[in-house]
Amino acid sequence: MADIGSHTTAHRMLGGAAGAVFALMGAALVMQAAPAAAMGSWIDSEEADNCANDDGAFDEAAFVIATEPEAGKRVESGFAVEGCSRSFEGNVQWKLIGRDGSELTSGNTQGGGVDGPGEFSFTVPYSVDTKQIGHLEVFEEDVSDGEGFPPGRTVVPLVLTP
Repeated sequence: MADIGSHTTAHRMLGGAAGAVFALMGAALVMQAAPAAAMGSWIDSEEADNCANDDGAFDEAAFVIATEPEAGKRVESGFAVEGCSRSFEGNVQWKLIGRDGSELTSGNTQGGGVDGPGEFSFTVPYSVDTKQIGHLEVFEEDVSDGEGFPPGRTVVPLVLTP
């Protein structure tokens, strides 16, 4: 009878399947790192710029992109939000929506405007009685009454904890 607790025996039993699983896990990690590098995160012990525009994608574009917190993160009242925007007069609006669709809190901050992209940050105080899925909406108001491109918006699903 084979000793299935042995590393060598387990490796033989798994065969190429284990290698394939580990290769897929490595590929998934690399694929997740690319967007993080593009939109701002810690890379090689240095914080990347949320508003880096080396490729010109942000030239003459209106947008609002929240980069922190990441989707699915468990948050507590007072959590920090970061991102980059270029919006009319630099105005960035935000609101936190509870599981039942009610607005828990809202506010505004300043980001980039006519002079180019700019970083923004703010904190979100809220109160809930039970742990629940909520949505943080970070956006630009449509001041054009529907003319031109739609305004920028990021919606981030979060787990809100009491």
